[in-house]
Amino acid sequence: MANTDNIHSFTADGAITEYALVSITTAGKVSVSTAATDARIIGVAQRACASGDTVEVVLSGLTRVVVGATIANTVTLVMAQADGKVKPHATSGNYSIGSMIPNINQVAGAVSDQILINFTGPQNLIP
Repeated sequence: MANTDNIHSFTADGAITEYALVSITTAGKVSVSTAATDARIIGVAQRACASGDTVEVVLSGLTRVVVGATIANTVTLVMAQADGKVKPHATSGNYSIGSMIPNINQVAGAVSDQILINFTGPQNLIP
């Protein structure tokens, strides 16, 4: 039996694309994450939906995400970028939201690729 304790349903506060990083709003809804400095990123939407629809969100663990900037095969940590996509983690002050899980068929990620990550939630890495 699959472990579904890491998936929760939320109401969308706007249109959400499949595998977009989402942040919790003050109204308890989710919206597409727009910055690497967003400490309110709660998970990854598992399907596209319109505003007001219910959407399933992975709160922790393995999930697909969409690449927004090329990720080299030497990169493991990823962070959010505008539009709910991920890019390589860089600089302190930005939150790492997880790490890429490469496999024999995909050791890097090009823009618009779907990659597998271990979503851990926002973590501020201090050098």
